[in-house]
Amino acid sequence: MGIFVKYNRELAARYAMDWALTRNSQYKDYENWGGDCTNFVSQCIHAGGIPFDHQGNDILKQWYWYSDMNRSPSWTGAEPLYKYMTRNNSKDTQNFGIYAMEVDYNELQIGDIVQLVYENDLAYHNMIVTDVILDGEFLVDYLICQHTYDLLNHPLSMKQGEKRYLKILGYYE
Repeated sequence: MGIFVKYNRELAARYAMDWALTRNSQYKDYENWGGDCTNFVSQCIHAGGIPFDHQGNDILKQWYWYSDMNRSPSWTGAEPLYKYMTRNNSKDTQNFGIYAMEVDYNELQIGDIVQLVYENDLAYHNMIVTDVILDGEFLVDYLICQHTYDLLNHPLSMKQGEKRYLKILGYYE
């Protein structure tokens, strides 16, 4: 049985705010190769304590980045990241690596992921939640950070397009 470790949402959000308007030179910038949004979000998730995952039985079930030539598709691709995050674990499994699930808008927390999706439900853009705006107990909005049209603490309500919401619970080691 795997040991469950909680995701450090605050560290992920802090990394996002530190690097939203610039690039971490330890990673390749994919801005000119289709966009850097998923690479950035993956960095944030990793900064939140989620370890690289080489355990899946094929590369589409893994998540890691060591160099441009040594990375998984889920590290830099929006739809592969969605599939990795939502299929790696469920309430009935304890596979090594991330445990995340699709949730409703009002269930997001700092460090969770918002995806923009096409009509056929394929993700094409990733953002990370960096703040939850409340009026008393009532949810007003979320602030997000992203690469590819770099944004720092931008209101999610101002982002157009169909959205999908991913909650990161933690990982199994």
